This record gives sequence, C-alpha cells and structure tokens, in this order.
Amino acid sequence: MKKLIPMLFVFVLLAALFAGAAADSEETSPRTLNWITARRSIIQNSLNGSYYVIEDFDTDIWIPDFLAPQEEIPEGWYYIFTNEENTVSVKARMVRFEGDCTLSGLEEAVTEMGRVSDGAYWVNGYNALVYENKEDDSITVGIPYEEGYVLEFVFAPISDQQVYNLALILMSTIQPHQMTVQDVALMMDADLNYSWGPNKEVRFSDDGSGITVFMWDEGITSETFGKVTNWEASREDKINTYNMYVSVLEEFNMNGDVLLTLKYISPEEDLSFLTISGGEIVYDAAQ
Repeated sequence: MKKLIPMLFVFVLLAALFAGAAADSEETSPRTLNWITARRSIIQNSLNGSYYVIEDFDTDIWIPDFLAPQEEIPEGWYYIFTNEENTVSVKARMVRFEGDCTLSGLEEAVTEMGRVSDGAYWVNGYNALVYENKEDDSITVGIPYEEGYVLEFVFAPISDQQVYNLALILMSTIQPHQMTVQDVALMMDADLNYSWGPNKEVRFSDDGSGITVFMWDEGITSETFGKVTNWEASREDKINTYNMYVSVLEEFNMNGDVLLTLKYISPEEDLSFLTISGGEIVYDAAQ
C-alpha cells in the first residue's frame, strides 16, 4: 500500500471528539464533530479536496483528491470513493430501519447486530450515532434521516491508523447541503470548546442576521487589565480567530448576510476589552 499521506496530525479532532454539547434537545449528543475543527486539520495536513453533494440525501461530505468516486457500485450503496489501490474506502447508503428511528433506537439495533457503539454525536446540524464493525474493519456515522431510514457513511479499514485518522476528519465534514445560521453558530461553539475552552458563549439572532461570540478569561478583570503584558499578542490571536470564522461564513455564502461580532469581555460581563464587528475593531480598551 502506498503511503496515504506523509503524516496525518489529528490531535485537534481527537480533542473535539469530547467537546461539550452544541445544541439543546433530548436527541442531541454530548459530543460533537464539526466542519470548522475538521477544516483546521485539513489545512494543517495540507490536504486537497472538495465537497461532494450527495444529491439523493441532500447531504455534503468533503473528500480528499486521492479518493475518487467509483462508477460501478454494488447494489445497496449509493456512493463509493476509493484510492487508486482500492485499499481505502468511503461509502454512503440509505438503509431501511424497522425499529425506533432515534439515536437510542439505532444504538440498540446496531448493538444487537454486534456493532460497537462509540455513542451519540452532534455532526454539523445532524444528530448521529458512531459505531464500529469489527468484522469489516469499518467505522460508521449513522444519521436517523427520516422515519424508517438511516443514512450511513462507512469508512474503512480503520485498523490502519492513517485511515482511522482520516476517517475522523471526513466524518466531521458531513453536513446538510443547506446550512442554517444556527448550525454555523453551533459549529463555532463546538470549535471554541477546543480552541478556547468553556469561557465563552455563542449567540445568534432569531432572524439569522447575526452571530455574536462572547469570550472571557478568568484571569483578566477590570482591575487586572491594566497589568496585562501580552495584550498585543492576545488581540492578534482574537483578530485571527475572527478572520477565520469570517472565512467559514464565506464558504457557506453567508458573509454578506450575517454580521459576525466578537466581544472579549470580563467574566462578570461588566467590561469589554475588545470588540470586532463587521471586519473592524470597534473597541479596544488598550487604545
């Protein structure tokens, strides 16, 4: 087997697997997989690829260039992507589901079939179950799609660590073809769980016209701000974070319609240190 990629770093994704819940419902998972964090790994690993629209399911998935869609597809599958040696595969299909078409019902069913459940995840707007099949050496993202049907994305062979690492990235790119502002805000929230930590809040307007990110550092208050010695570097980091999220909005064709605001505030929310909105620094307490 040819070397898959020089070296696939996935510590960003591994950390994101245990991020906190990104939405609020009974079926929402306690962990998240999201495009923004996957995007970090794609850039970090210098992977080239593009999104494929799985038109039958109105769902998208990012596929690297070294995996190509196959023309001859066995019955039961809709899409299959493989490498040149046909040793790595990403498959998609819709399966009939006779039981309770919820995450808990799906987990019960796959467990009875001998699969090993990795638990529930929020995946870019989808509530999904991740499970492994030891017999065919694969890992699957199963999404209750509509009553009686489950959308499955299957990645193999996961006994190859490089393929498993790649699968973590690709399964984090699965998303509805039409994303909402709420979905993107929740992606940002999940990504910040890794890149910033719990001291943040992401809010979005009901009409979808704005996303506001509040960030604070427990060590910086109105009394201690004047003693901060690394404010220049901290401000630059937050500008970079803002610009990165703007580029995400651009990818979803939302940048012209959604006003992104980042506010760096005190833990008590009684003082603002930095506000970036509309691509400009609106307020900087150091100036």
